[in-house]
Amino acid sequence: MAKFWSMALALMFSAGVWSAPAMAQTNGDANLGDIQRNGGQNPAEGTLGDKGLKFTTDGFELRMTTRVQFRLTYQNEVANGENGTNGRDFINFNVRRAKTKFEGHIFDKDFRYMVLLNWRGMGNGSVVEEAAFTWAWRNEFNVTAGQTKLPFNWEESCSSGSQLFAERGLVNEVFNEDYAKGITLHGQVGEETPWLKYWFGIYNGVLKGNNDFRNADGAIQSETFSNLVDNEMMINLRLETHPMGNVASKMYDDRSKEENDKILFAIGLGFNWFLSGFEDTALRPDTVGTPTASGRPRTSQDTISFTLDGHFRFYGLSVDLAWFFRHTEFHNRGGTRFDPSGKAGISNLTDMGITFDVAFFIIPQDFNVGIRINMLNADEFWGGGADNHDLGVRPDTMEMGIVANYFLHGDNLKLTFDILYVDQQLVYSGSTTGVLGVYNAPPVRSGSAGGNADNSDHNALWIVRLQIQWIF
Repeated sequence: MAKFWSMALALMFSAGVWSAPAMAQTNGDANLGDIQRNGGQNPAEGTLGDKGLKFTTDGFELRMTTRVQFRLTYQNEVANGENGTNGRDFINFNVRRAKTKFEGHIFDKDFRYMVLLNWRGMGNGSVVEEAAFTWAWRNEFNVTAGQTKLPFNWEESCSSGSQLFAERGLVNEVFNEDYAKGITLHGQVGEETPWLKYWFGIYNGVLKGNNDFRNADGAIQSETFSNLVDNEMMINLRLETHPMGNVASKMYDDRSKEENDKILFAIGLGFNWFLSGFEDTALRPDTVGTPTASGRPRTSQDTISFTLDGHFRFYGLSVDLAWFFRHTEFHNRGGTRFDPSGKAGISNLTDMGITFDVAFFIIPQDFNVGIRINMLNADEFWGGGADNHDLGVRPDTMEMGIVANYFLHGDNLKLTFDILYVDQQLVYSGSTTGVLGVYNAPPVRSGSAGGNADNSDHNALWIVRLQIQWIF
């Protein structure tokens, strides 16, 4: 631990040196990730924000914005028990994000477009992160077609440039539904006071992994038969109410002194239904054998996810709370019927999570501090005929953290320093592809199955991050 605290003190000193002297901050707080995500705007009054380079001609508008995040990360892994690991520590510099967005309207303000390019790549050979066209017909009704970030939960929908910590929380990374291709109907009722914001869409839905039953449709898909996409569909709905006025899509309250004395709060509800095929012999042994004539696997999953979140803003104080629930049921097709009474595989999987973030601006609009508490209750289950619930796809996890942000020019130029402690309860691997983690690949418990999950060993991580963000 001496190594960890020495590094933490060094990073804190560096943050102080980098952040002085303070520079005047602009009042720009436009979220460039949200042209329409927060509900439709009146076409006659719509604006794209005040960042970036703007070009305008008769009937056409283009705004180009680039966001870069450069980060120093130190991670110390600590064993807690005989089956834990230690020594997988690292420190490195990393360009965490480098993205350029093009957005505007063509012919008329009713016809809006957006393309977001990720210069680091999407990990699938594509640099196209988002590409969408919106018909902004009315404040209450808009239609968007293309690939966008799925509007399921608040934290994921907030731009990475408007996060409280250097990165979104662990529970968000477990439950968010990533990017999706499809058609979304969206809008809001009430202009100054959005009594209702809604998003409803139908999408491809592409399985994130054979032990990760979420959508992740960031790749460029061909228009030919594919057992990855065809017959895999997803329906998503999100509702929000902002009864005291619009709450900006951010994880903190950076309103000016003239505005932040007004109490604001919002409540959101998200629902997502996703079905697809999958192949994981440890979860469903009947995946082994002859595939169907189409080539699709004989096993499928059916996942329903919910989230309920609340957001409070007053005098630079922000409170963000969210609850997540996900239930996955497994099915076998055709002649490979499955009898769950033999306990050779699992019949369902249920995960829950809670996130809690609090931040306060000590110096209005210039300097804030915050805390984070995330709790993940991942399902343990029996397998291989055992009666013990000691197998798992993910470990139960607790994440706690503190953060300080210095806004030299709002989100346009920002320094972030945070420290996280992450505790993971180890499980026996319940998947042929291993156990899933967020900050590392969690080790699994050693020895034969049969131990009690309540007595599992733990794997703990200390994470220290220093990040500079600039948007231009």
